[in-house]
Amino acid sequence: MKIRNLINFALLSIIIAGPVSAQINAGKSLNPSYVESCIQSQVQAHQKIKEIAPNDFRAYCECTAKQLVSNLSSTQLEELSKGNKSPKWLKSAEDSASKACLKPGSTTQT
Repeated sequence: MKIRNLINFALLSIIIAGPVSAQINAGKSLNPSYVESCIQSQVQAHQKIKEIAPNDFRAYCECTAKQLVSNLSSTQLEELSKGNKSPKWLKSAEDSASKACLKPGSTTQT
């Protein structure tokens, strides 16, 4: 459970660290810095697992970011880019996005 909380915190930090509108262009593709920040957060959260390399998180981070962006409305994206506080709905959106990207049968335990 602690790792999941760290993942959620990392995603929240990434989203709030820079305006979402600046990280997403009109075609809703992602700025590479968004994914890189996610990867670094995952590396920190999993630093005790030696056989996991930073690049092992790339697909997960790309997927999670895309899921989050595609599931949020333009109003929600605008709210994220303008607000200093996390909206109440954000945790639920992050949970859904990250669950959609977890590989079934993962051997990493929380």
